[in-house]
Amino acid sequence: MRVRKMSALVGAALILGGCLVLYMMMDLAVFPSDVHDNKWVQFEGRLKQLEVDLHRHHETVGKLKHTIKHLISNSPIPNQYQQHSNHTVTVSSTTTIVPESHVSCSSQFRTVPRTDIQMLDVYKELKFDNIDGGAWKQGWNVELSEQEWGKRKLRVFVVPHSHNDPGWIKTFEDYYHSQTRNILNNMVSKLSEDPRRKFIWAEISFFSLWWDEIPAETKEQVKKLISDGQLEIVTGGWVMNDEASTHYFSMLLQMMEGHQWLLNQIEFKPRNSWSIDPFGQSPTMAYLLKRMGLENLVIQRVHYSVKKYLARNKNLEFRWRQLWDGDGSSDLFTHMMPFYSYDVPHTCGPDPKICCQFDFRRLPGYGISCPWKVPPQVITKQNVAHRAGLLLEQYRKKAQLYQTNVVLAPLGDDFRYDHASEWDAQYNNYQKIFDFWNSKPHLNVEAQFGTLKDYFNAVREESMPEGFLSLSGDFFTYADRDDHYWSGYYTSRPFYKRVDRMLVSYVRATELLFSLAWGTKQSSSDWLLAPESGLTKLLSDARRSLSLFQHHDAITGTAKDHVVEDYAKKLLEAINGMQHVMQQTAHFLLSPPQVPYQPNSEFVYFDMDNMRKQHYSIPEKAVVFFGEGFESQRVVLYNSLTWRREELVTLRVSTRNVKVTDAAGISVPSQTSPVFQEFSDVIAESHYDITFMADVPSLGLTTYLLHAVLPAKNIDNAMSHVKLLNFVGSAPRIEGFEYIEVVDEAKEFSIHNDHLSAAFSEQGLLKAVTLKDTGVTVPLHLDFARYHARQGQERSGAYLFLPDREAETVKWDSSPVRIVEGPLFSQVHMHLPGVQHTVTLVNTQGTDSLGLEVQNVVDISDQVNCELVMRISSNIKNGDDFYTDLNGLQIIRRKRFFKLPLQANYYPLPTMAFIQDQAFRFTVVTAQPLGVGSLKEGQIEVMQDRRLNQDDNRGLGQGVTDNKPFPATFRLILEQRQPSCQGTASDHPAGLPTVAAHVASLSLLHPLFHLLWLGKTQDKLESRFAPMTREPGSDIHVVMLHTLTSQSGNAAGLVVHRQEMDPCFPLEQFSLSNGLLNVSNLLPTQFGNTMKEATLSFLDEGKTVQKNAAHPICHMEMSSFIFTR
Repeated sequence: MRVRKMSALVGAALILGGCLVLYMMMDLAVFPSDVHDNKWVQFEGRLKQLEVDLHRHHETVGKLKHTIKHLISNSPIPNQYQQHSNHTVTVSSTTTIVPESHVSCSSQFRTVPRTDIQMLDVYKELKFDNIDGGAWKQGWNVELSEQEWGKRKLRVFVVPHSHNDPGWIKTFEDYYHSQTRNILNNMVSKLSEDPRRKFIWAEISFFSLWWDEIPAETKEQVKKLISDGQLEIVTGGWVMNDEASTHYFSMLLQMMEGHQWLLNQIEFKPRNSWSIDPFGQSPTMAYLLKRMGLENLVIQRVHYSVKKYLARNKNLEFRWRQLWDGDGSSDLFTHMMPFYSYDVPHTCGPDPKICCQFDFRRLPGYGISCPWKVPPQVITKQNVAHRAGLLLEQYRKKAQLYQTNVVLAPLGDDFRYDHASEWDAQYNNYQKIFDFWNSKPHLNVEAQFGTLKDYFNAVREESMPEGFLSLSGDFFTYADRDDHYWSGYYTSRPFYKRVDRMLVSYVRATELLFSLAWGTKQSSSDWLLAPESGLTKLLSDARRSLSLFQHHDAITGTAKDHVVEDYAKKLLEAINGMQHVMQQTAHFLLSPPQVPYQPNSEFVYFDMDNMRKQHYSIPEKAVVFFGEGFESQRVVLYNSLTWRREELVTLRVSTRNVKVTDAAGISVPSQTSPVFQEFSDVIAESHYDITFMADVPSLGLTTYLLHAVLPAKNIDNAMSHVKLLNFVGSAPRIEGFEYIEVVDEAKEFSIHNDHLSAAFSEQGLLKAVTLKDTGVTVPLHLDFARYHARQGQERSGAYLFLPDREAETVKWDSSPVRIVEGPLFSQVHMHLPGVQHTVTLVNTQGTDSLGLEVQNVVDISDQVNCELVMRISSNIKNGDDFYTDLNGLQIIRRKRFFKLPLQANYYPLPTMAFIQDQAFRFTVVTAQPLGVGSLKEGQIEVMQDRRLNQDDNRGLGQGVTDNKPFPATFRLILEQRQPSCQGTASDHPAGLPTVAAHVASLSLLHPLFHLLWLGKTQDKLESRFAPMTREPGSDIHVVMLHTLTSQSGNAAGLVVHRQEMDPCFPLEQFSLSNGLLNVSNLLPTQFGNTMKEATLSFLDEGKTVQKNAAHPICHMEMSSFIFTR
C-alpha cells in the first residue's frame, strides 16, 4: 500500500513538474519581465488554458488546478497581482486544508460547455409555424406500426393525482375546507381498500394543514401507505412554486420548509419532483432539486413548438444540465409531458377526444362532460375489449414519442378526487382495463397504477439516464396555443411582487440574526427557542407565508382579487412578525454581557424605519422626534451581507438641525433635505430627511446617534441645494430652505459624483452618462411608453401579453423638475402621467454609488387596458442579443427573434438584465421582479405595471384592475470593458454579472435595516456586534443561516453560494475569494468546531468536517452545512 501511495505521489509530481517546465517556458516567451515574482500566478493562468484544451479530461485537470491553488494559498503573492486580480486570499494561519479537497469544478465560461441540445440553438432552428396536426393539433398524425408493437412490450403506469392550488379562485383556506380536506380523507380510505391503488401528492402546505387535524391512527395509516409504496409525496415543497418571478432564495426556502416538515413528521425524503403547472420552466429549479438529492423531474408547461421538436426526435426525456456545467455533474433526469395540458384528455395519447372518454369523472351524471361530445362509458365485460383497445392505441402512440417502452399516464386534474364516487369510478374502471390487458399476453402490454418512483424505476430498467441526451437552457416564454405567450404575468400585480422581495429580505436577515444570537450567547440564549417566547413561531409563520406566496398563482399575480388580498395580509403580518423578532434579537445581542439578560419577548425595544399601515400601503418612514428629554436619539443599523458596507442612510427627523455621530461621539458628515409631499412640489412643514454616511460591519450591527443642535455647532452637516425648473409661481419655503432656486423655463442640466456625470433633458429624463475615469460619454435616453391591448376575443389579461402594436411613447405637457444637490447625493424628481420618477446619484465608495438609482412610483389606476414600460435607449451595438437572469442565480443569453411576435420576446426579470458590445455593458438591476425585453438594438425596456379590463380566458375569470401605487426601484449601471479582455466565450449560452451588478443587486435586495431605539440614549447597550473575523469575498454570499428545530434537537443550517463574475469589468473596492471558504471566519464563536455537510434542504447529512477547514466552493455552486450547539 505504501509503495502504491509513493508511486502515485511520484507520478503526480512528475506530471506537475512537466507541466511546470512546459508552461514556465511558455511564460518566458510571453511574460519575460516578471516571471520570477509571478510564477505561480502565471502557472495558474496557463493551467486554465490547459483546462480549456483538455476539457474532456476535466477531472484530472481539476485536481491539478486545485493542487496549484493550495500552493498559491501558501506562497507569497505579489501585491501588484492582488491589485490587478481583485482576488483576496482568505486562508489564515489557523486554516487547515481539507485533505479530500481535490474537487473538480464544472463551471465553464471561457469555452462553451458540451451539451447535446441547447435551447437557444433550438429556437434559432424552429420555424414556429403552428401547423394544424389533426387530432394532436399542435403535433402531427402519430401512426402505429402493429408489427413493431408485436415485438415490443409496453409498460404503462397510470398515475392518479390531484393538482391543488394553494389559492387561485378561492383562498388557500377556502380551498382546504371546501375540497382539499375531502381529497386527503378519501385518499386514506380509498387507497386502503386495494393495495394495487396508487396516488401522488405534492403540496405540503395543504398536507400539513390536514395533518394537524387528523387522529393518530390516520397518521399511522398514511405512513403505512407511504412505506408500502401506494402513496408518494412528490417534490415535497410547501407549494408548487412559480419559476419565472421567484428568487432562488424563496424557491429554496419553500422547498426546505416542506422537506423539513416531511422529515420531522413522516421521516420521508422525496426523490421525484412534479412541476406540471408553473407557466414556463427554469433550470434553476432543476439545479436546486439536484442539490437537494432529488433524482427525477416531470414538467409540463413548455412552448408547444418546443414539445413538438423534442417529440419528433424522441427527446422528451433528457438530462437537464446547467448552462455553465462542463461535466454533467448538475444533470437532472427530466420527463416532459408532450401534449397541451396535464388533464386526462391530454395525457393518455395524442387524441384528446379519445382520452377524454377515459376520464371517468366525466361519466354522465357526474357534473362535467367531454367537450368533444363523446362521453366515457362504464367498463363492463361486454365492452372491455373494445374500450381497452382504444386506450391501448393511445398509449402506444404516446410511447412512440419517447425512447423507452414505458408510458407515464397521469390521471387527474385540478382538485380531483374530492368525492368518494370519483375514486371508485376512476380506480374500478381502470382496474378492469388493466386486468383485461394483463390477462392477454399477446397484447404485449403490462399496466398498473403507479407513482413517479414506479415509473422512473421502470425507465431505468430499460435505460440509465446516461443513455439520454443532455439539454441546457430554459423554457421561457411559454405559449400554450397560437401567439398566446404568457409574458404578461411577469409583471401582473407588481405591488405584491415588490412586497415579496421585501419579505425575502426580512425573512433572510431575521433568521440570520436570530441564529447568530442563538449561537453566540450560548449560556443565555435558550429562551429564544423556547415555545413560550413565541419567536420561533413568528419565524415559522413568516417562512410559510413567504413560501405560500411562491405558488404559481400567487407571486405571478394571477389569482382573484380577494385571494390576492388574502396573500397580501399574510405577507404584511409576516413582515410585522419579522420586524418584531429582529428588534428582539438585536436588543439581546447588544445587551451588556456582564448583566444577566432578562428576556421580555413581547416588548418593543426598537421601531423599524419602514412601516406599513395596511397591506396595500406604500411603506412610510418613521419620524425621529426631538424635544425636551429627547435631545439625542439612537439608531442601530443591521447589515445582513458578508461584506462591510459603507452606504448612505436616510432618516426622517422633526428638525433640520441634527448632528450625526458614531457611538464614540465622532461627527459623521451628513446632508439635510426638505421633504416634499407626494405628487406635488409642496414642502412638508415639520419633517426633514437627514442623510449620512454609515459604516456597518458584515453580518453585524452598529450604532449611530442623532443630536438636536444649534446650527453653528453642526459644521459637518450640509443643507441640500434645491432647484425647481420649469416652475411657475412662488417658491415653496421652509425653515432652512428659504432660498430655493426657481427657474420658470425648462432647460437641460446634469448632476455629478466622483465617478460619473448624468445629463438630463429639458423634461427631466436621463439623456446621457459620462464616465469620468475615461471621459467617455454614452447616450442613455430614458422614456416611458404604453402598450394597448389588441382588439378581438383574445386579449391581454393577467397571464397573456397581447399588444395591438409597438408601444407608443408617453407624451405630456412639461411639468416642474426638482433638483436636489449636495455633497453626499444629488437627485432629480419629476412627474409624468402615471409616474413619479426619481433619479438619485450617490457620492460614496459603497454599492449605492454604483450607477444611477431610479425609483418610479407608478399609478395607472385611471387607465384602461394600459401596460406601461420604462425604456432606456443607447448606442450600444448588441445586435439582437441581450441577457436576463434566471431567479437571481444565473444569467442566460436571449436573442430577439423577428420571426416571433413582440410578446414572445419578453422574458422574466427577477434581478437583472444587460446589453453589451465590445466597449460597454449596460445593466438594469431591479429590486422587484417584472417583465423585460430588448426589442431594438441598444435598448432595454422594463414593464412597470399592467391594467387590463378583461379576462384572457385562462380560467381566472377577471381582468387586472386592482392596481396599487408602488415604488419600483432600479439601478442603472454603465461600465466600460477592459480592452483585449477574454471573458465569457462569444457564443456561450450564458452570461456573467459584473462585480458592480452583483453587489448592487445584493444591496438592493438586502438593504441596511434601520432600528430606531425607543428607550433613552443613555440606556446601557453595546454599540456594536461584529461576529465575522474575515470577509470571504464579495462573490461568496450567505444565502441563509437557518435555525432547525425538531424533537430530536436543535441545529442551524448554513447555505452559501459562490457567484462567478465577468473578469472584464473589475471593481477594486470589492475583492473576490480564492474559492476556499473557512466557515470559522464567518462564525468564529458560534456552534462549536465541527459541522456536517448536507444537501441544500438539509434532508440528507454527510460527513463531519472541521469548521476552520478551507472548504472549496466552486463557482456557481452552493454548499450547505449543519451545526449543532
